[in-house]
Amino acid sequence: MITDWSNIELDLIVADYFSMLRLELSDIAYNKAEHRRNLLPLLNTRSKGSVEFKHQNISAVLALLGQPFIKG
Repeated sequence: MITDWSNIELDLIVADYFSMLRLELSDIAYNKAEHRRNLLPLLNTRSKGSVEFKHQNISAVLALLGQPFIKG
């Protein structure tokens, strides 16, 4: 069953994304998989794939706005 992301889940994933983006823009190594593993228990039964897809959606919006985004 597909459910919409709650406001709390969205806040968490956007915060996680911008945490990784800050590290990337500062040339500080980070591990996306580790971020995802740490985030998953805080979300309502989301899969790894759904988290990756949501991160890609955030990247797409930032790219459309001409803003920096996570590469890869």
